[in-house]
Amino acid sequence: MDRMNPTTEPDSRRPVDLFLGSIRRAEKLTAMIESVRDTGYPARVLVAAGDLDTVRTCERYPGLVECVYNTEVNQRIGCTAPLNFLLRSLVRNDALFCTDDCIFAPDSLEVAMTTLYEKFPDGDGVVGLAQENIPDGYPLAFPLFGKQFLDRFRNLPAAFTAGLGLGREGDLFWPGYFHCFNDAEIGLTIQAMGNWVFEPRAKLRHFHPECGGGEMDHTHHHALTFKDEDALLWGERRAKGVLWGIDQ
Repeated sequence: MDRMNPTTEPDSRRPVDLFLGSIRRAEKLTAMIESVRDTGYPARVLVAAGDLDTVRTCERYPGLVECVYNTEVNQRIGCTAPLNFLLRSLVRNDALFCTDDCIFAPDSLEVAMTTLYEKFPDGDGVVGLAQENIPDGYPLAFPLFGKQFLDRFRNLPAAFTAGLGLGREGDLFWPGYFHCFNDAEIGLTIQAMGNWVFEPRAKLRHFHPECGGGEMDHTHHHALTFKDEDALLWGERRAKGVLWGIDQ
């Protein structure tokens, strides 16, 4: 074995899948993918692509990025449907929900995965990553899901989807939301389950226009067209006291 070439060494670290939806953000997506590559951690970036330029961007990184040009993305171009699609179709390992407008610190994935298995040796838990440029940000905005947690959770909503007329068995995010609040509700569900920790040493930068220094773009403007609808659903569900995956 060539000791001078580290690429010939077997990597014993557990792989992680990063999953996200992306449309018309090739430059941001490229920066995000390359930050994952530069961590050197064994990872796959799974992208639900909403346009062909995004597909072409993903194809520049064979072996690191897999993408699907998903009809659900085009029928309802929010992030909930494509995220659930990726989880059903491509996710195979521990999985980190992220966005295309973030940049990972060089040691972020190593720290997050180490913490996951130190706190939850069987992988049945969740680790929240820190947004270093948004110090008071939501601790579960970027959750790393252990595979055992995902496998167990996928069976929980099955009884709910049949009577809803939306979503499919195994959805992680409540399928009624278009774009906003899907991560907030799954965060409440995780907190209610109790098996999670926040890891401030696992850092990324999230360039959100409201608090992270980012600029408004097509994704933000399109999400805003459905924000009132999503907010109404959020309010109704909070008033009922229901959480996706626990009760409905």
